[in-house]
Order: sequence, then structure tokens, then C-alpha cells
Amino acid sequence: MPVISVDWWKGNDRDRRQELVTELTACVSRIAGCPEEAVTVIVRDVEPSHWGKGGVLADVLQAGSAAGTPATQDTGGQP
Repeated sequence: MPVISVDWWKGNDRDRRQELVTELTACVSRIAGCPEEAVTVIVRDVEPSHWGKGGVLADVLQAGSAAGTPATQDTGGQP
């Protein structure tokens, strides 16, 4: 049955991970017409230093954003 794989930046807590798994499971179950028990969700926490966008590692993008430099990047689930 459906297997969903999510890669997001390391740092999300257990509550956010649980909410993600719950919501994805419900949505996929509804759309696929299968029981929730048939849906598998795999969540991988990725260090920002192992995540690149536009040729730049995300930890560099984060540092630029923290310094007040506007940066357009995926947030990996971070606010």
C-alpha cells in the first residue's frame, strides 16, 4: 500500500513529527481509499549541512537569513 517518504531539516520535535504522520496518513488514506493502517510514513531528519538548494548548502542559507540577509530557500519544515 502507500509509502510516503518525507525528508525535512533536523530540529523538528516529536509532536511536529506526530502531527505530520497523522495528517499525511489521513489524507493519503482518504484519497487512495485504503485503511489508515495500510499507509506507511517514513520521516528522515536531514542536517541542513547535508541539504543544498541552488548550489548552496542550507546551513549557509540559514546563516545568511539569521544575519538579516534575505534568502529564498526551503525551510525543511522549520518556521
